[in-house]
Amino acid sequence: MVSISGVRGVAGKTLTPAVVEKYLSAFCHLARKLEPNKKKLILGRDSRVSGPWVYRIVHGVLMAQGFEVLDCDIVPTPTVQFMVIREQACAGVIVTSSHNPIDWNGLKFVSSDGLFLAPNYWKDINELAANPALVSWPTYDKIGSITPYPDAGKNHIDAILALPDIKVDQIQARKFKVVLDTVNGAGGPVMTQLLNRLGCEVIELNTAPTGVFAHEPEPIPAHLHSLGHAVKEHKAHLGIATDPDVDRCVLMDNEGHPIGEEYTLALAVQFWLGTCGKRGVVVKNLSTSRVIDDIAEDNDCEVVATSIGEIHVAMKMSELKATIGGEGNGGVMLPDVHIGRDAPVAATLVLQLLSGWEGTFRELRKALPSYHIVKLKANTADLTTDLDAYFRDVAHKWKARGADVSTMDGVHISTPRWWVHLRKSNTEPIVRVIAEAAKAEDAEHVAQQFLEAIESNGLFSPRV
Repeated sequence: MVSISGVRGVAGKTLTPAVVEKYLSAFCHLARKLEPNKKKLILGRDSRVSGPWVYRIVHGVLMAQGFEVLDCDIVPTPTVQFMVIREQACAGVIVTSSHNPIDWNGLKFVSSDGLFLAPNYWKDINELAANPALVSWPTYDKIGSITPYPDAGKNHIDAILALPDIKVDQIQARKFKVVLDTVNGAGGPVMTQLLNRLGCEVIELNTAPTGVFAHEPEPIPAHLHSLGHAVKEHKAHLGIATDPDVDRCVLMDNEGHPIGEEYTLALAVQFWLGTCGKRGVVVKNLSTSRVIDDIAEDNDCEVVATSIGEIHVAMKMSELKATIGGEGNGGVMLPDVHIGRDAPVAATLVLQLLSGWEGTFRELRKALPSYHIVKLKANTADLTTDLDAYFRDVAHKWKARGADVSTMDGVHISTPRWWVHLRKSNTEPIVRVIAEAAKAEDAEHVAQQFLEAIESNGLFSPRV
């Protein structure tokens, strides 16, 4: 799959050495064109088993393209983004497939501003990949270099803990007990180091970066039962889970219950606006909970919604000089560090908020407005529905009923009691149906009704 989220595929099948070479060389050609006076490039990867062979191809292409590569090796994706800014590099490359299954791998491309490659450049990437003769290669005397950079993770943590609103002593004084599950991805070393520096007692689950995932890698409640059990067993204050490339942070309360991935961003926004008193625009995507809107309204701040995809949120944050933003999948984006989803940032903001709270983490979560969100999906290969036609039809019908309708990304329908978002995924061959309401049964009913309509070729009219 090639999308604004990068290049992804099953290693050795759809992601082959030839695919890696053609897309990476296309990006290199573009990066040299955009930043002709810079050669420094930041490179990193997650811990996937296929990573080493992909990495060797990446090394060769980057050297042949004349870049001076700072090789961070296994690090979080946000660490590479941060390092691009810190080192004033021309670009960054991450070998990762984020939350996709163990047999997948891929490439993410970072521009000189530390953001993922903007959507308008993907037309150039695809054209260059389809026509390799258009890609220029430096001559033998302009070959690049690879230099190990083992301190990237530490530099990232240092920047987070140096934020004026992070009171390290205050967090350390609470001596939080935290269960950490990084699913054998890239997050184990960095997240453990961060929590240790914050004075936490860390109970580690699946923190060795072996790439052999102990459970399904997407950090959703269905995959985190062992984390919940460990929180209860160790009487921990909270549990923290990340995905393999550590841009998403999902939390368990002190009773081992998932608080919902939407509430990572909610807690971060509550800390930033409510505790710290920051003011400014908050940016989220269309599938993110209304709890963000409620918190922003309580603090006299505006919320702006974008299409799905970190780059869309990031570009809007940059345009509006937003104070904070993110996505409801556990992705917190704080411009004071860098504009990218960042699990270490998310964990730090939440711990700082909790350090000033007299009750339990469960009580802190309950102090926020409560919504229930349901996320369903259907494999597009199993559908005969013309999704684009169905989206147009359902948008027209619900607009006629007086609902607020957006067709920015699929179709988003909002009523006072619930909202639903129907869209094709950028990262998987699926269509997503996401619904939210104040009552769990309402959210489940809405999501199920729209999913059934899609699966019945749009002939079924949702009764909601």
